[in-house]
Amino acid sequence: MTANRATISVVITSYNYADFVGTAIESALKQTRPPDEVVVVDDGSTDRSREVIASFGAAVKAVFKQNEGNKVTVNRGYQESSGSIVLFLDADDALYPDALRRIEEACKPGIVAVQYDLDIIDGGGNLLGRRFCNFGSSTSPDEIAAQFARTGTYVWPVTSGNAYDRGFLERVMPLIPPVSHDGVLNTIAPLYGRVARISEPLGQYRLHSRNLSTTDGRGGFGRHPDFARAIRIRREEFEILAEHARKLGNVLPRGYLLDNELVFVNYRLMAMRIGQQYPGAADDSAVRLWRRGVALALGGEYRSKAKLAHVVWLTALLLSPRMVARQLLALRFGRAELLQSFRAMLGRARRAG
Repeated sequence: MTANRATISVVITSYNYADFVGTAIESALKQTRPPDEVVVVDDGSTDRSREVIASFGAAVKAVFKQNEGNKVTVNRGYQESSGSIVLFLDADDALYPDALRRIEEACKPGIVAVQYDLDIIDGGGNLLGRRFCNFGSSTSPDEIAAQFARTGTYVWPVTSGNAYDRGFLERVMPLIPPVSHDGVLNTIAPLYGRVARISEPLGQYRLHSRNLSTTDGRGGFGRHPDFARAIRIRREEFEILAEHARKLGNVLPRGYLLDNELVFVNYRLMAMRIGQQYPGAADDSAVRLWRRGVALALGGEYRSKAKLAHVVWLTALLLSPRMVARQLLALRFGRAELLQSFRAMLGRARRAG
């Protein structure tokens, strides 16, 4: 990133998120280091989103367009922005007041992306006591680069946990990713420069039934991610990584890169335990995936408590019959909504008392 004074654009894309988008916009505007612009692109919403966005007047650059999908909408948001640092904030997420100041401080020359933790909240905005990605330490850019050189990957957060150097974006945008821009941008970023990490949470990631990660290929919502689809998408993202590496003259590590990501070792084991077919399944076995997952958990940059939780989960999954495995998955991916329902029930009980 440039050594000159940075300008920061916060780009918010929204579709039928009238209940959340106002909170996202307010969080971007109420920063200790004010943004130079807040761009809000509405993808043809049919709810009250347009009125909510318009209520902020000249404080935001509002773009109202016909419905074309998330990929086109993110590209449009980038095109409408002008900052030397660009942050894509999902309309159902929010930033903490000091986020932009911390990001600007981390934007040293040569940094193409700044990544940071997010506190996880439920649909009602209640903290769930968890983080994404739950970084164990402030790993240096050189350490992240070394990890990428060794494994072809590294741990990175969802869309709202990233800020990008415009110089990097100018070299790769517009993108038509398999699903979302963050997957491709974060996958290829280390090819173009250093990645900086802030281990403290600078915002909130909202977990609810309409998260993109829980949808299937037809846009329906499930009790857990469509593992086969997620694995296929990740394989496509690694193919894009290989294309960029060839273009830049870089050499990637040999082997199956999904074996180096705990999330996708986990997804493959979960898919196998519930009998779901997925790309590459013929080359996998439950025991091999368990061993690989345990090795990644114990050798990864996770806090001790998180390492133990990963090992316990993988072991329970390995040993459980299919019916029990399905229940474990429903509990794991539905616990946010269950907790929200429990809180609502307690609230009604208190009011009734």
